[in-house]
Amino acid sequence: MNLSPCRVEASDERFIAAPLHRVWHLLRHIERWQGWNPAVRVLKAEPWMYPQRFCWKVSGIRFHSEITAERPPRSLEWKSIARGIVSRRSWMLIPEGTGTRVITHTEMEGTAICVRPEASCRLLQLRTHQMLESLRRAAEGTLDSVRVN
Repeated sequence: MNLSPCRVEASDERFIAAPLHRVWHLLRHIERWQGWNPAVRVLKAEPWMYPQRFCWKVSGIRFHSEITAERPPRSLEWKSIARGIVSRRSWMLIPEGTGTRVITHTEMEGTAICVRPEASCRLLQLRTHQMLESLRRAAEGTLDSVRVN
């Protein structure tokens, strides 16, 4: 059987009632993600602070990722590779009044997605929404376990 790569994507945005630098700090300190995002487990980040490469796990899938573009504190992009999947995620942070508008977009492609493309799309949309919502709660200080300088 010859499966051609399938592609799914998801976008979401949220206003976060927190200053830009606070949101950026949470997003860019990858080694601390699991402190505010229960769906993620960071396995390795190199170097430890402000890593360019990192390995993490979400939805049972291990991703090896590399920062491909960064414009602090406004935008961040990375490319991730997992078994049968190549993914790209971008983040844009826009100051809005006393808060920050965060826009994220993810696209994934690969033969692993072809097995259940509709389910893969729903899961990607769910995880994108959850990550953004967890980021909002952490930046707004409504998570007890989060401490940001």
